[in-house]
Amino acid sequence: MGDLPAISDTGRHPATDFRRVDPPRKVQIDLATLFPREPHQREQYQPGGLQLHLVVTGQLTCWARCVKGQWWGLVTYPVVFGQQQKTVTHWVPAWVLKLAP
Repeated sequence: MGDLPAISDTGRHPATDFRRVDPPRKVQIDLATLFPREPHQREQYQPGGLQLHLVVTGQLTCWARCVKGQWWGLVTYPVVFGQQQKTVTHWVPAWVLKLAP
């Protein structure tokens, strides 16, 4: 992300559309909200498939505002499939994120 200013403990933020979160914060992501399923679709269980119905904990490292004005968080989180998992990093709408306890 380059040299982005950190969000300070005072709650005052630099006037920029990108805000580094330093240190990173734990957040919860509701994957069912982030990846909605097609309505009225018959589902068939796939034991090795992606588990995109879970609420997972990830690391928020940056906030950014899109051209329409909404805030998005750059988040790294695990995606489980079968008995395995991989981490992914991408932009997630702020309304899908919740600070983790």
